[in-house]
Amino acid sequence: MMTSIALIILNLLMIIGVSWLVSYVIMRWSFSAKRNAKLVERYHNMPIAGLNSGAIILLSLGLAFIFSDISAVRSRAKASTLQEADALRTLGRMSLNIDPTVGAPLMASAREYTASVLEKEWPAMHRGSSYAIRSGVSSALPPLARMSDIVYSPESIAKLPTVTSMHLANLVSRIREQRLQRIDASDFGMGLRGYLLVALTLLATTVLLSMSMLTKPASQFISNFCLFFVTLAASYIAFLSQNPFFGLDAVTNIPLQEAFDRLNTMELTRKS
Repeated sequence: MMTSIALIILNLLMIIGVSWLVSYVIMRWSFSAKRNAKLVERYHNMPIAGLNSGAIILLSLGLAFIFSDISAVRSRAKASTLQEADALRTLGRMSLNIDPTVGAPLMASAREYTASVLEKEWPAMHRGSSYAIRSGVSSALPPLARMSDIVYSPESIAKLPTVTSMHLANLVSRIREQRLQRIDASDFGMGLRGYLLVALTLLATTVLLSMSMLTKPASQFISNFCLFFVTLAASYIAFLSQNPFFGLDAVTNIPLQEAFDRLNTMELTRKS
């Protein structure tokens, strides 16, 4: 935890340094003796202020869209985790009240599945390596497949009331669906399109902002510094937050951990 905080602070200091350096280079380039006179003559009386405002608005909207996508993916990931945990608890409760030859292995599979999710899949999602889950290296699919085999087997269907059998099948399908949704969510990233959008709008805003302050070196430097710092810091925060299971405001495994604890308690109650 301390290492992660130190790394974030170091990266923010680097962002400050990069913002200062770029702003200083732009100021030195714009206000060199020969170049500044030509730039002032060509651009000083041009109506750049409106274009500059439009570029800043476009940059803000681009960052807003990126954070909106990140927030939407996080909300879906959190909802999937909660629904998966709820389905597991419901499946466990139902297994206590059906034929023991079906309920006992179903409870065991539910417990094994939940433990596998916590021990294998969640660390992989935290690292953003869904390939390890899909390839089976860190997958909870085997116990989930056993749950499906138990619920859909003709022997189980023959021992259970039709309504109970259908309800169990719906719960297993729900668990499978929510599992796939959270795995897909761990794959989310800003992508090249997001980075290009930020880079192009930042470049356009910087050029227009610099051209609108060709007679005010201090104002140009401060404006460019603030522009670069805010944009790069926002992009860095977006980068940290793009995986909903890692970084700032990450989705936690608490619902699944509570479901696992509850399944263990249910099994102990059944044995007593």
